[in-house]
This record gives sequence, C-alpha cells and structure tokens, in this order.
Amino acid sequence: MEIDFEFQKERKIGDFVQSFIDLFKLIYRHFVSTIFGLSALPLAGIALVYYFLSTKITFSANSDSFEDIDAFTWAGLLILALIALGLYVYGISIEYFVLLKERKSTAFSGAEVLKNFRSNLGKYFMFLIAMILALIVVFIPLAIVAAICAFIPFVGSFAIGILGSMVGIWLFCSFLFYREGYSELGSCFTDAYVMLSKKLIQYGIATYIVNFIFQMAVMMISIVPLIIMGLLSFNFLGIDAAFFDSSWGKLLMTFGGLFITLFTLFLYMSGVLANGIIYETAKDLKFGERIYGMIEKIGGKDE
Repeated sequence: MEIDFEFQKERKIGDFVQSFIDLFKLIYRHFVSTIFGLSALPLAGIALVYYFLSTKITFSANSDSFEDIDAFTWAGLLILALIALGLYVYGISIEYFVLLKERKSTAFSGAEVLKNFRSNLGKYFMFLIAMILALIVVFIPLAIVAAICAFIPFVGSFAIGILGSMVGIWLFCSFLFYREGYSELGSCFTDAYVMLSKKLIQYGIATYIVNFIFQMAVMMISIVPLIIMGLLSFNFLGIDAAFFDSSWGKLLMTFGGLFITLFTLFLYMSGVLANGIIYETAKDLKFGERIYGMIEKIGGKDE
C-alpha cells in the first residue's frame, strides 16, 4: 500500500507530534504485525523462561522466596535475554523504517526486513561498541546536568526526560548516519551532533512529548483488560499468598511479565518512528535532499 507521507520537510514541535500520529495511523497494522511476527519465537522463549522462574518462586510462609540459587542464575540470564530482545526489536524496527521511507509504501514483507537486518548486523555490533565508548565520554557532563535538573522544582523531572530524549535522538541519528553511509563509524557521532546542534533541544522536546503521549495512550488502552483480568482472578480464583504458589498463579505471573515485555517493546517501536521522522527532517535541513529530488523531477521522465 502506498503511503501519502512526506518524510523530509521542516517541522515545528507540534508538527512532529501530528506527523507521528499521521504516520502511525497509515502503517500501524503492517508495522505491528511485521515486527511482532519477526519476534514471535524470541517472545515464546522469553515466556517459557518467565514461567520457569515463576515455578522457582514460592510465597509460602515456611520457605524461602527462592527454592534454590539457580533461580538467581536464571534471573540473570532472563535480564540478558530481555536486553538482547530489546536490541533486536529496535534493530528490525529501524530496518522497517528504512524500507518504508525508501519505498514510500508498505509493499514489503518481514523477510525483507529480516534480510536487511542480517546484512547490516555487523554495523549494529560495531556501533554498539562505539556507542558504549561515546556514552562513557559524555557520562560525566550528562550526569552533572541531570543532577542539576533533579533539584529544579516541578520541571526537573521533565528536564531529565528531555535530556534523555536528546541523547536518544543523537545516538539514533549517529547510527543512521553510519548505517546509510553518510559518515564513518569514527565520525558519525560528531557529524550527527553538528547536524542536530541548532535544534537539538527542540528535537528532544518533540521526542519526549511524542513518547509520553504514546505511552499514556497505550496504558489507557491496556488498563481495561488488565482490570477485567484482575477482577476475574480475584473473584473466581482467589488472590492470596497461596494462590501464587498454584499453577494458575504461576501462569498469571508469566502473563504479567510477558505483558510488561510487550509494552516495553511497543514503546521501542514507536520511538523508532518518532526518531526517524526527526532524523529525516534534520537530514533534509542539512543536505537538502528533498529540494534536489524535486529539481531532478522537473521536466518529467526521460523518454
């Protein structure tokens, strides 16, 4: 399906929010089905680990919280698996966005997204290492700014959130600069910063607002089924300490952990769209690709 959306154009803060909503409405079915379709097997594995860990936890008064020390080992493996899953979903979401903006259509499959991800997997690993080093370099000044913001009444927490969004959009643009061949790995961070510097605060605010609105919307949509599930569990299954030692209790804990995982991944996916729109806007302001494309189209196609 062709999509009527202009990726490269100048936008103000309010325009970013509206552009995100417009794009999401156009592609949400294809986007969600493609990304979660590619993540079905990892999610199934995570669900099994959740259930296994729930069987290792007991709430009985005459026993310890964990049956044995292996539960801590499995918990550590679960955390590593969740980090890997988050990076994987973020990566395939980026590849989805790249295909979307190149084709201006959803006429591509999950297999194409996965193929692009695999072909660029080396770049993802190399950038991950470089990103860790870059964050180490900027950690102290960022920590100082965050500490100052924490003491500002009322708006301090929002300032910290915006600061985090600014760092996120900087890293996102740095990777796409490297991924699309605009910069080498060693210079992509400085090149992205130069591109964003004049409007970095504006971009950070826009990203923060979009993520906040989307997070609230997803929570409002999710809260009704969660309340219904909680009421049914309380009235028909009986919620107490002994309940969580039963099979139904373990299953409910598994679904709870899986829901939190899906919620987090959904926010990652929305973050890619929001950051991608900002990236294309900032890139157009720097390189003027949209203007050159319009000039090339003047006169029509060559016969």
